[in-house]
Amino acid sequence: MNPSRKLRGYMAALSLTLLIWCVSLAFPAQQANAFSYSYEGVPKQTVGVTKPTITFYFKSDTADIPTSYAMYVNGESVPAVYDKAKGTFTYTPTRDLAPGLNLVKISLKFPGYQPLEKSWSFTVAQDAIKQYPSVGPDQLDTLAAINDYRILHGLPSVKLNEQLNASAAAHARYLDINKVKQSDTSTESLHTQEAGKSGFVGVTPLERAAYFGYTSAVGEDAAYFSGTSSEAIDALFDAPYHRNPFLNPYIQEIGIGKVRDYTILEFGLQPDPEPQLVVSPAAGDRHVPTAFNGNETPDPLGIHADGKFPVGYPIMAQYYGSSVEKIKLLGAELLDGKGRPVDTWVNSPDNDPNLSHAVIVMSRKPLEADASYHVKLNLQVTKSDGSSTTEVKEWDFTTEPAPKVGTSKLHKDSAAYKKYFVSTVPIQRTASFGLDDSSYQIDGISFPMKRTPVIVDGFSYLYIRDLAAALGATVEWDEKERAALYTKGSLKVTLYTTKNEVNINGELRKTDTPAKLIGENTMVPVRLLAEVLGARVDFVDATRTVKITY
Repeated sequence: MNPSRKLRGYMAALSLTLLIWCVSLAFPAQQANAFSYSYEGVPKQTVGVTKPTITFYFKSDTADIPTSYAMYVNGESVPAVYDKAKGTFTYTPTRDLAPGLNLVKISLKFPGYQPLEKSWSFTVAQDAIKQYPSVGPDQLDTLAAINDYRILHGLPSVKLNEQLNASAAAHARYLDINKVKQSDTSTESLHTQEAGKSGFVGVTPLERAAYFGYTSAVGEDAAYFSGTSSEAIDALFDAPYHRNPFLNPYIQEIGIGKVRDYTILEFGLQPDPEPQLVVSPAAGDRHVPTAFNGNETPDPLGIHADGKFPVGYPIMAQYYGSSVEKIKLLGAELLDGKGRPVDTWVNSPDNDPNLSHAVIVMSRKPLEADASYHVKLNLQVTKSDGSSTTEVKEWDFTTEPAPKVGTSKLHKDSAAYKKYFVSTVPIQRTASFGLDDSSYQIDGISFPMKRTPVIVDGFSYLYIRDLAAALGATVEWDEKERAALYTKGSLKVTLYTTKNEVNINGELRKTDTPAKLIGENTMVPVRLLAEVLGARVDFVDATRTVKITY
């Protein structure tokens, strides 16, 4: 694939992903003697597996539990399991059900009441599978990338669920077969299927999960993205609306489907207890990306008339917990390393219809590389019982010196990343340039050099743009002065190539080793680096490597 085609595919991938769709079961209200209750028996439609999980959901306003219960499948008594906390009666067949119609009946007895009996039916498809597909390397790689982010944020890892895996894989195949969103004129959704089309198993994520025997609520993330498994996960995580399920502390299992450029994630949604606040970037993370280029639907800047990408990397705070009724943002502040306010856009449930229990804060311009920031949020939480509390959340993070340093290190070893690069205090960074190499390293991650180092009159010279990229700085060329303008935060350096001088924050200094133009490239001598950057510069003679610690 040529570079331009790959770029278009990347942009289309993010622009066509949709907001996570979480579907929960709706229980019609019923009346039984002196207490009310609601119920739902599933599955009810056609299923594509011969051993589907059968579940009866039951909720009531009484604290009593059944004195006895019984479930029957096609007239045969089966050993259903009652989970009081979830309010479910569940049975998974131990032998294959025959294709065609299957009848389920359940009977519940409560002390002092007549038995409650409910029935429903479902159909096993003629081509129903007897065994779920085995897990492939793409699924394992994707799972590892998801758990990397959960480890980073101090959340428990999730595991694969074979039913959700089958659902995700089937949906990815459907999207690929029908070429959904592969053209600019396509109006189809990545989250729905159309009956009658090849590969159809269900219109909604909930229907598709139920088709493969999963009877709990589900949420879905979908992407059409050209890249590796971890890159697809990075793209979904960067997009603020899609980040939500990754950080849900109560999710325990997921399903993953990947077919060519389609990545489908199905999240099993579990009943969750008291409210829990999760923020991102993680407090103390020292390799946070600097920017977000948008291309997400819904558009997080859609509610801001003057919104324009790229913006600073989205900062999020999300409350999880079924007892959360609503949240209100009372105040939001983003400060730079000198304590100065950063101009931001803020999305909250008050102004963004796509948010319910979350807020998003975005700097109007990309954040500076290798720079520290402080976030302060004042949040009011109202619970379903009408009570409310106010919480002030403050935390710090630091941006990465160059793009993808953080994700590369995170996916290399998330446990080590959590240990060494999530810190309450600033960390030292290291950039290494091998004089005989074609790449340099930033905190151990390799990047190709645009221009290899050279030795002139016994002095080693590095290309200024490689150096700036490694240290999180920017470089401009002043044609009139024939000088490179190096900027990093408050440090502004003019590196002249026609005289033995250098200007550091307005102070002109003499130097015996000025920058040089070599083949129209500005090269900086290693000897000058310590003077200019205030960094420790070491030369490892054995490997002919320049090591810069800052």
